[in-house]
Amino acid sequence: MADKHRVPPPDDEDWGDRTKWQDSSFSPHQEPPSQPQTWDQTHAPQGPVPESYMTPAILVTLLCFLPTGIAAIVFASQVSAKATTGDYQGAAQASRRARILILVSVGVGVLFWLILIIALSASDTSTEYMPAP
Repeated sequence: MADKHRVPPPDDEDWGDRTKWQDSSFSPHQEPPSQPQTWDQTHAPQGPVPESYMTPAILVTLLCFLPTGIAAIVFASQVSAKATTGDYQGAAQASRRARILILVSVGVGVLFWLILIIALSASDTSTEYMPAP
């Protein structure tokens, strides 16, 4: 039977591996620095920000094929977020995926509209063969 009145272990007892915040110089018990940290050249963008393709992603979602268009919007929104955090390789990968999904959406949309036009033109809508009432 478990003891209901268990006392927590002392602070110096080892509970396993150290976490990232324990290994850093910051401690939750420290006062924040008195001077605000300044933005320096080490935090500046270190590469060109890839194209996000947000506008084409929205257009193909509305006009061509919804499922892949939504996925293209998701990847297009990740481009600027990853570039802002400095992950330029991830931003470039998200940009490529957004572009591929846009092209897939356009292809599926064009194929759908062609099939629809062919089906409508093949159907006989004339009334010359219908008997008179």
